[in-house]
Amino acid sequence: MTRPEGHAALHPPRAANPHGQPSLTALNHRPDAPVRLVCLPPAGLGPSFYLPWAPLLNDVDLYAVQLPGRETYSAQPSLTDPRQVTTALAEQIAGSGDSRPFALFGHSIGALLAYETARRMRRTHQRQPVLLALSALPAPHVKTLSDELAPRLLDGQSALADLLGTIGDLPPHIAQDLGLLTRVCTPLIADMLLSLHYKHQDEPPLDVPFAIYGGQSDPVATAEDLHAWNDLTTQPVTPQLFPGSHMYTADQTHALTHRLSRDLRVATRYASAP
Repeated sequence: MTRPEGHAALHPPRAANPHGQPSLTALNHRPDAPVRLVCLPPAGLGPSFYLPWAPLLNDVDLYAVQLPGRETYSAQPSLTDPRQVTTALAEQIAGSGDSRPFALFGHSIGALLAYETARRMRRTHQRQPVLLALSALPAPHVKTLSDELAPRLLDGQSALADLLGTIGDLPPHIAQDLGLLTRVCTPLIADMLLSLHYKHQDEPPLDVPFAIYGGQSDPVATAEDLHAWNDLTTQPVTPQLFPGSHMYTADQTHALTHRLSRDLRVATRYASAP
């Protein structure tokens, strides 16, 4: 794993990724922080999604997951098997040699991967995060993304442009060029396939505190969808909703990181209590 030089970098550092597997990219340098936070980006995106968080999370050693097929590893084939991704991430986190507590945050499909990474670490590494923070995703045991994603994969160019536009502003010249649009959308399509391949398996609830976040007007993950995550933890919590839709994080960065910092402090104190 590599680290940036300070917080002025415009792009996250290149993560070591020789075999086309997921890896961790460090977004700040806080080895004395009491907790590591590993963030998983939404569909089609990479570590840069979390770069604005680096100067805002002062008491956290911040990492983001780098998946093949995007950003500095755009030439590598994307992964579409959720088990492959979560197995590799669990090994990365458990094998880091860092004994500090860690937490996971995931937005949208990243939340699904964060949840399954926590479950895999329980099964294979006997380690658990002090906090599992989940954003903008319905609880997977009651609602899947298949009904929404499958039609988009079948509807062609206009549907791809519309879906990419939910992540950010899509320049018109990209939306009108099928070849360019396809190249831009390749990691997004891969993550959609990953989500379609996912099947939730019943296991005992995680004995881990959850933090559940979402947008007040998000049609993908409603307040009811978010509340259902409480079925999957022994420590239920009330979802925290912010103004905005599915990508509320863009306009609510300060509010979200402030709340996340608070939730991390509480969870870390609870985990270290005798």
